Amino acid sequence: MKKTAVLFLFLFLFPVFLVAQKEGYLQYSISANALDTSLEVRQKVGLMRNSSLKIYFAERFARVEFKMAGDYNITTILDKTLNKSLNLMDSPMGRFAKRSTSDELQTVPIQIDSTSKIEVFKDDKKTILDFECFKVVLTNADFKIQYWCTNEIDIDLSDYKLTNDFIPGFPLEFSAVSEGVQLRYKASNIIFSLKDPSALFSLEVPVGYTVVASDK
Repeated sequence: MKKTAVLFLFLFLFPVFLVAQKEGYLQYSISANALDTSLEVRQKVGLMRNSSLKIYFAERFARVEFKMAGDYNITTILDKTLNKSLNLMDSPMGRFAKRSTSDELQTVPIQIDSTSKIEVFKDDKKTILDFECFKVVLTNADFKIQYWCTNEIDIDLSDYKLTNDFIPGFPLEFSAVSEGVQLRYKASNIIFSLKDPSALFSLEVPVGYTVVASDK
């Protein structure tokens, strides 16, 4: 799971808005390129091939689905009203479920320090899913991340540690380099409504999953 945590690194930099869409669904396609020919890097790129990230959200609820190559699927369902979460993992080793609290969503936060620099390029524009986007670049001593953001979407996922105020606008595309791999997330679908949210955000363990104990 350590490698998975690294791969989630760039997800948790979304902005915070004062006015937000109440519910919806976002999907990002993920691509990966190897920056060197080492076996470890090539294995990471293979793991990310044909990957996708899906986020369902509503007031006090969120569901994050991460699909990777090799039949690996990770789903986290969060309920802020009950302060509970359910983590599901499908893999060739089996199907496992773990109950936790909504405060224990595991992320890899990026800290802004004295070496950090945020540059906004309002004149550099591109259109993604019919939304006009501008370029933002975040750099520091350890990394460089390029975003394509829009001000035409208001989504606040800060209650679930899926947002932050480092970046202006909502990122519909972002890319960065991590451990020899260049990762690129690009929005491929956005819908501001949900079908059957009670089923999407249910904390019931699905049939066929083995419940594992909490780390505590």
